[in-house]
Amino acid sequence: MLNKKKVLLAIQNDEEDPPHLAGLWLSELDIEIQVLRAFAGEPVPTTVPDNVDALMPLGGHMNALDDLTAPWLANERLMLADAVKRDIPIFAICLGAQLLAAANGGTISRQQINEIGVYNIELLPEAANDPVMNFASGSIAALWHEDYVSQLPVGATTIASSEHCQNQIYKMGSATYAVQFHPEADAALVALWEAHNDNAFQSFKESGKTTVAPEMNESEAELIRTWKPILQNWGRLILSR
Repeated sequence: MLNKKKVLLAIQNDEEDPPHLAGLWLSELDIEIQVLRAFAGEPVPTTVPDNVDALMPLGGHMNALDDLTAPWLANERLMLADAVKRDIPIFAICLGAQLLAAANGGTISRQQINEIGVYNIELLPEAANDPVMNFASGSIAALWHEDYVSQLPVGATTIASSEHCQNQIYKMGSATYAVQFHPEADAALVALWEAHNDNAFQSFKESGKTTVAPEMNESEAELIRTWKPILQNWGRLILSR
């Protein structure tokens, strides 16, 4: 009998933020990627389905507590709390990182300075010997956010920061990671976000910077070299369970 594939459920909160590169990289490990299109009205369960081995809550333009705009978020937070309680692996991205924190007693706040474009991420000593986040301190990442996790849930640990965001990466349990940046994004995806001009980008342009396309185009290959191994490190954790 063939071994059953491990299943990752990616919760897509925004039409313009699919799993994209992250899904591709995990598929290369023979992990089955199932996408729950919450933004399109697909029902979001309040507990992790029995056939699911890991979760990936994705980004979006809404606030993590904006249940009026995105009524499925309440269920999504409950599912993330259930996953943490059962130590089911999570890789939470941007809004997903904020949802994970909010679901477990953390606090979400508005950035004083939005981070949009390519920024350096600094590893903290807490990341020493981490089996997933073994990238070089000072590596670049693609960011696009106006909200952030200002207070972590009890038991979570910050393992990387950026100039304007202390909790760029935090960890919970044995295999749950949350990143404020977008490892799944390439230059084409960020160009799509820029073209649709959400509130985070509109506020960011007040600083005088009207586009991040050149820095994304220049950095795309390095971003992929950095974050593909990290996502696949996490994928191997799923496969080992």
